[in-house]
Amino acid sequence: MLLRLIKYFRGYVEVALQGYAPERFFNLCSNHNILIWDLRQEGDVYYFHISVDGFRSLKPLLKKSGTHVKISRKNGIPFFFFRYRKRKILFLSVFICMMILYTLSRFIWKIRINGNDSVTDDSLLQFLEEKQSSYGTPVSDIDCTKLEEEIRSRFKSIIWTSVKREGTTLTIDVQENLVVVSQSSNTKLPEDFQEQKQVGYDLTALHDGTIESIYVRKGTPLVRQGDTVKKGDVLVSGALPIYDDSGTLIDYQYRTADADIQLRTDYAYRDRFSAKHTWKKYSGRSQNRYGLSFSDTYFQLPWKKTGYEQYTVMDTRTQVRLCDSFYLPIYLVRRTYEEYEEVESVYTKKEAKQQAAQHLTEFLEKLTQKGVLILEKHVMIRTEKNKYTVSGTITVLENTFQYVKNAEKVTDTGDEGNVKNESE
Repeated sequence: MLLRLIKYFRGYVEVALQGYAPERFFNLCSNHNILIWDLRQEGDVYYFHISVDGFRSLKPLLKKSGTHVKISRKNGIPFFFFRYRKRKILFLSVFICMMILYTLSRFIWKIRINGNDSVTDDSLLQFLEEKQSSYGTPVSDIDCTKLEEEIRSRFKSIIWTSVKREGTTLTIDVQENLVVVSQSSNTKLPEDFQEQKQVGYDLTALHDGTIESIYVRKGTPLVRQGDTVKKGDVLVSGALPIYDDSGTLIDYQYRTADADIQLRTDYAYRDRFSAKHTWKKYSGRSQNRYGLSFSDTYFQLPWKKTGYEQYTVMDTRTQVRLCDSFYLPIYLVRRTYEEYEEVESVYTKKEAKQQAAQHLTEFLEKLTQKGVLILEKHVMIRTEKNKYTVSGTITVLENTFQYVKNAEKVTDTGDEGNVKNESE
């Protein structure tokens, strides 16, 4: 491959040879170290490739062998420039394109993320944007080692990471901890949260409920398994009492409480939707349009209206690349238009139940994503003036609390029969 490129840049010609003794001609070429290649015979004519310098050395050999040659084709960069020497705009355009490609090669246009499960791609991409290491960042500004440390520091579930930069591609490989002590996304931190020696934080209940289990790592537990609590009740205090040798309370040590608390609580559920609804009836007709996308700008080639009054649009995008690691910020887009018309109808009882079940499932999925365990659900559906109302309660088990600054100094309940405590 490299040899062919060298030959192409230096230029070569395809020659047709005829005459009395072509075999002697080839022997003379071999004796004079004249390289010929791609030799083939068609009848009495021999075709082969030879360099420009080699062709200029053939005259005495042709005379000795009684043969003659004719150039059938010229190949290579020198002949290309000579052929288009008067087309200055063409060469200027090529030069501008080369400069544009060189400029684009100095930025990141593709990010690959591998190995993540609990940490989503969107979370990592948002983090990279915060660190100014996202799409469009100059390659020279990417510090792979520093970025690896920052990713491990931000995402505690990630125990190993590797950041590589190849061409215009940034590749991030991560490995997550298989055993993670998860904390519910319902856990709330105050805006001024900070751990200081003179400032402690208690854990308080976010909802009314019953304590199913409590595992304390830091702090003083004020509730035990089976206790009923109200919203705002202190569950674990961050103020640790300090006693002298005689058992007299002399001071409090302030720290931020830390615990896993499972709370059994009820969520009120209510959903209302109209018996009348509008849905899209697709005609089965569709049209495809093709274009280019650069950043948020779309260019359709050629521009033509669909002719549909109502339609949906779906884009299929393919990023342009010159090689596996050299991507460009340009996308080939296939835009599909599907025609539909809006139809009004009224839910039947069966359809209403299906719609209510779908809404309930979506609500439960959102709770599950927050780390909530669904225990029971009791809901019912009824009709009210062309509307359907779904209401009831959902019993869940969640690890939820919020941090609040120590409001007062408290002491242990003295009963830790159902409390696991690792307080230091």
